[in-house]
Amino acid sequence: MSSKNSKVLMVVAHHNFRDEEYTSARQKLESAGAQITVASTVTTAASGSQGLSIDPDLLIDDVNSGDYDAVVFVGGTGASQYWHDMKAHEIITEMNARGCIIAATSHAPATIAATGLLKNKKATGHVTIFDKLQVAGADYTGSKLEQEGNIITSSGANAAKEFSVALAGAI
Repeated sequence: MSSKNSKVLMVVAHHNFRDEEYTSARQKLESAGAQITVASTVTTAASGSQGLSIDPDLLIDDVNSGDYDAVVFVGGTGASQYWHDMKAHEIITEMNARGCIIAATSHAPATIAATGLLKNKKATGHVTIFDKLQVAGADYTGSKLEQEGNIITSSGANAAKEFSVALAGAI
């Protein structure tokens, strides 16, 4: 898939997403020609843990997964709001069935794990979620970055650059 004209959905928590994970991935994707749409549970003043404030484009409940070529769940402690969110799981499952890129950083890989898609796959995430990944059957590696087929996971802010490069390369 070519980055140019690819449509990427970025999902952020309404509070405490990681600023640098969002900005690094967004800048790399946009520089590769991807079109970005941001979704959250709010459409005004989603706040990052380092002070960034953004106005998402749409509510996650209004997302039509068929409109996108890839989805990125941005990490940070706020990402836990999607761990048991049925709409988030629906987006991941539907997009995976179409072979789309599914990506998550920091605390967000637990959302993918909750769908069962990480079972028997190498995955990483913030060290505080390793048990959630293992319980879901993932092979938690603790590495900065893992890519298994169409799924990309990273450990968090310390891997923002590597994650962004891998994401742009996959798309």
